[in-house]
Amino acid sequence: MKNLIFILTTTILISLFSSCNKSTASEDDQPKNHTEENLRYQGPIIDMHMHAYDKSNPLFGEVTNPTTGDKYMGSKDVASHEKETADMMEKHNIVMTMISSGSHQVVKKWASMHPQKVIKGQIIINPNEINIDSLKLWHNKGELDIIGEVAPNYAGIKPDDNSLTPLFDLAEELEIPIAYHILPGGPPGGVYFAYPETRASQARPLLIEEHLVSHPKVKIYIMHAGWPFVDEMKALMYAHPQVYVDLGVISWVLEEKELHNFLNELVDAGFGKRIMFGSDQMTFTGKIETAINHVNSAPLTMEVKEDIFYNNAARFLDLSLETIRQHKGHKNHSE
Repeated sequence: MKNLIFILTTTILISLFSSCNKSTASEDDQPKNHTEENLRYQGPIIDMHMHAYDKSNPLFGEVTNPTTGDKYMGSKDVASHEKETADMMEKHNIVMTMISSGSHQVVKKWASMHPQKVIKGQIIINPNEINIDSLKLWHNKGELDIIGEVAPNYAGIKPDDNSLTPLFDLAEELEIPIAYHILPGGPPGGVYFAYPETRASQARPLLIEEHLVSHPKVKIYIMHAGWPFVDEMKALMYAHPQVYVDLGVISWVLEEKELHNFLNELVDAGFGKRIMFGSDQMTFTGKIETAINHVNSAPLTMEVKEDIFYNNAARFLDLSLETIRQHKGHKNHSE
């Protein structure tokens, strides 16, 4: 529980930093230009990065940025968070989503609320405190689809640490993916008041490489796309075809221009088929819409947008052709 509170407190600061730099009205932003490369994608979306909580979550209700005093509103309680997220999923045709939580029971609840839509994950902060047998049992009961989000940086554990080896061994044994969190981990300067064990130098994507080499069959996606280490991320993806990324919090916490520049670097390098959408919505459910709009406003072709919003995740998850046809029969793809 202590580790869960730790990461939840940290994620408050991520969102608060974003709110200090952008008006909450930005959640209704629409792409400004409708050129050939700025058409708005409206097909099915797979969100590879959402969260769910129990009633003790400190993100609910009004929270205050400790550095500025600015106030910010999340969902007021569990019921509101569930409804607001479901409404966003319906509004934006989110047909599947990866839900992770520090509570296994919460993930089970969401899976029961959204049959066939929830990809079940489990937040892991300190791998030394995880019961591998529990993870295996949950998977065998159909209650765990992805190991993650794995975020040991909050405990000061680097991606090359040997304590992660049992998680990769388990993923290999169960033939399920890993969702690995690197950066961002909060607002600038957060190491001094929120997560003292985290270091920016620990977030270099190439640090995870030996785990990949020793577990070549394990599918993995790097949450938040390894920002801001774009050169290392390109090198990692070039060397290891099993590595995908999701956009996570950078889809709304960054200025649009920075997000677009980062996206363009990965796409121009030839990795547009391995970028997946993720909103990292937490209780700030309006950020789902902001994230979608920021990707839609990027100077990318409709083909690349469709890949990011749906096709790449469908391939990563090995969805059946029947499931893909059902998803894509729901709505048109552009306006």
